[in-house]
Amino acid sequence: MSKYLRYEIKNMEPIRIADNSSSQLGQTMTLRYIPGSAIRGLIVNSFLEDDDFHQIKKLLFSNQIRYLNAYPAMNGKELMPSPKGFYEDKTQGKKKEIQNVVTDGNFKEGFKRASLGNYCYMKDGCIRYYHIKTGSDMKIKMNIENAEKKNVFRNEYIMPGYHFVGYIVADEDTELILERMKNILQGQVILGNGRSAGMGKCMVKSCEYADDIPYQEYQADQDLSGECYMMLLSNTVMRDAGGSYCGLDLESIEFQMGVSDLEIKFCSTSTVESKGFNRTWMGPTPSLVMYEQGSVFHFSYRGKFTAERAHAMMDRGIGVRRNEGFGRVLFLKDYGQVHFKQEGEQDCENRKIENHANLSSEDMEVLKIAAHRYYKRKIEQAVNRYVVDEKFKIGNITSSRLGQIASIAETYQYHPIQGISYIKKYLAHISEKEGKQNIQKSKNKIDGIAKIVSEILDHSLEETLQIKTKHKDMVMGIKKEDILSAEETGTIKLQLLISLARYENKLEKEM
Repeated sequence: MSKYLRYEIKNMEPIRIADNSSSQLGQTMTLRYIPGSAIRGLIVNSFLEDDDFHQIKKLLFSNQIRYLNAYPAMNGKELMPSPKGFYEDKTQGKKKEIQNVVTDGNFKEGFKRASLGNYCYMKDGCIRYYHIKTGSDMKIKMNIENAEKKNVFRNEYIMPGYHFVGYIVADEDTELILERMKNILQGQVILGNGRSAGMGKCMVKSCEYADDIPYQEYQADQDLSGECYMMLLSNTVMRDAGGSYCGLDLESIEFQMGVSDLEIKFCSTSTVESKGFNRTWMGPTPSLVMYEQGSVFHFSYRGKFTAERAHAMMDRGIGVRRNEGFGRVLFLKDYGQVHFKQEGEQDCENRKIENHANLSSEDMEVLKIAAHRYYKRKIEQAVNRYVVDEKFKIGNITSSRLGQIASIAETYQYHPIQGISYIKKYLAHISEKEGKQNIQKSKNKIDGIAKIVSEILDHSLEETLQIKTKHKDMVMGIKKEDILSAEETGTIKLQLLISLARYENKLEKEM
């Protein structure tokens, strides 16, 4: 029986571990978990200075030691990858009925693939699922020596405040090494990419020996006759008898299960290309196409699949690269009884807003440029809606009055503070003049446009244009007052008056 070392890590700062399978040109995505290979790198680097490193090096990279992926924990529950194969009615409420296509291959007409977030736990026939919040920073790629064009690219990261629970497994004859690993997994550790920008700082909250195999509560605890459900807890690929990669090698699985005539009745899967980089050789490692974690297989067979064999396969894993945490499996009990899903509540420790305190001054400037363009574009779209919206029509006023306001706004649009002051004085003067002359013709009265102009000049752009943003005072984690200056805001207001006047005069000519 293997021995398990359980550790819990909290990321104090954003953490990014590049997901090369989903990253594209111009952006690097992050994994939503801490892979076993990252923990292995931390352990191995800590052993480098030990006198016996060369004696234990082979053991550290062998399948006798297995570094399992560290998945998030929420509200005291260790989460696992959300299983595939469920369908739902998208029109239902928060707690939805779901159907499992892996049981018999069927689902109700109108049902679509269910959204189950990134990770979940199952209880009382219901999947409670969670999304992992991410943020991003932007950088400029420069190669001055080769005179390449500057390109902006985006890096995604996991927001700070999450708890991750992982395990290191050692076979019976190698379990002494776990005690030394336990001494390493203490206090502050640094994981992932972007360390020069302050990312990856984590705190080990606990590190103790575990009594049970992780996710034991979902594991079938009785002998299974005729059929069973196998779920992949991590990405998995196997080799066939000839040594070629084959997804699942049913002959090998059949032997490990101790059954015959093993077949896949139904399954719900996706694949992912696993890539890596060897820093010693400064080149990419061979990539592998694997079944993605969360894939589920419905097996049928002849004979009895004992609980002891199921426990051994879960403990040992299947396929290649088990040392890095790949090939973890779970034989689910009561899987056919899952009929509902519900989104779980996030821990209060998870920060809801973007935190850019870790960015360098250069990165911050790039982010401000991006935030400025995004926010300015949002305002421009709102201005266009405002101008043509029926409820903001200016009403009865002569074109000469409109032309005068537009002329003042154009003259002072590069000196907006003076321009706004001048327009207010002009409107006050005209209003006073009309009052003295006791003008009754509605066509000449200034009151209608004075009210609209006052709303535009005296209120914030967001209030006037009814702009909604995710956060009241910030865009991309930057204060709005730092994105648009008072001068630029004034210019936009004057340009809005110009557009209003021109649009009203155009409508008048067309009538």
